[in-house]
Formats: sequence, C-alpha cells, structure tokens
Amino acid sequence: MKCASLSVAILSLAAGAAATDNSTVTRDDKVGWARQMVSKYDWGILGTISTMAGLEGTPFGNPNSIAEVDGQPYFYVSSLDQSIQDIQSDAHVSLALSGAEDLTSTACGTIAGDPESPLCSRLTISGTFLNISSTSEADEAWTALTAKHPAMATWPSDHSWFIGKIQISHLWLINFYGGATNITPDEYHSYAAPELD
Repeated sequence: MKCASLSVAILSLAAGAAATDNSTVTRDDKVGWARQMVSKYDWGILGTISTMAGLEGTPFGNPNSIAEVDGQPYFYVSSLDQSIQDIQSDAHVSLALSGAEDLTSTACGTIAGDPESPLCSRLTISGTFLNISSTSEADEAWTALTAKHPAMATWPSDHSWFIGKIQISHLWLINFYGGATNITPDEYHSYAAPELD
C-alpha cells in the first residue's frame, strides 16, 4: 500500500511539473525558471575558496541573504565575514539556490520528494564577486535588499558593510529529469518573461 501511495505521489509531482507555486514560467523554460528562482528566494549558499588556516584552497560554503533586480542577485556583506575574507584573496564564487527553501514543497520532501530530486529545482550561479557600494547600481540594490530583508537597515555600522554582486559567468540548473542545463550570462540577462494571457 505504501508503495502504491508513493508511486501516486511521484506521478502527481511529475504531472504538475509544468509549473508550481503559481509560477509564470514552465519547467521547459530553463532561463525563465532560473530567473524565477533568483527572484523568489531570499538566501543561498555562497561558495568561496577558503583562506582559513589549515583549510586554504578548499571549498567553503556560507548562507547569505540576497535580493535581485532584473535577475541580478545582490548581497549586503561585512568585510569581517569569512566569505568576504576569502573573496579578497580570490573573487571567484558560486551561489547555490534550492527549491528546498520552500519548506512546504512536495517536490523537495514533504510527501515523496527530496532536496536531491530533479523536481526540487537547484541553481548554481558562478562568477566573480564585486563590491558595488560606490557605483550608481548600489542605490537600487539597497532598495531591493532592505525590501526583502528589513533588518539589514538596523545592522551595526561598525562592521564594514558593503553592497556586492556576482558578475555572472555561468549558470547551472536542474529543474526536471534529464540532466542539467547550462545557461550563459547573455541568455540569462536578455531573458524576456512570457506575457500572460
């Protein structure tokens, strides 16, 4: 009986895979799905190359809050943070997002799913981390960051905060069966959302 129930749940997940959570794009619209994930989620794992004593040169992952403007993820970070210390040595980073951030997602584990299921979307953005605090881009980024994370405006001023972004070089997406999709920065940034009927 359990096997039958599990099979029905998995089939239901697959049948509903075209669109979930009132999304405006379908899973076969890979670039749109990636853009939607960046817009929807408010944190991810920032990956750096560690500079910590005894761990030099090894991967290091650290949760970071994000907000986006036109698909571009932004960060409000402190130069005291380990990730930023790593970035000062090597600015190459990745940002990993997962549909598991939806704590009620059936695809990611509440019924028959799992965070490693292809139906539990995952996106990794690779690129170079840049400090944009002194640029014209920073104002719009700060507005987006504090709209999604109001507490940021109250964080202590003596922690050397700055606004950063990833200069995207590559995106890697899994959102359905059949393997990963590689997305170029040009494809990602030039994406135009489909008009709703």
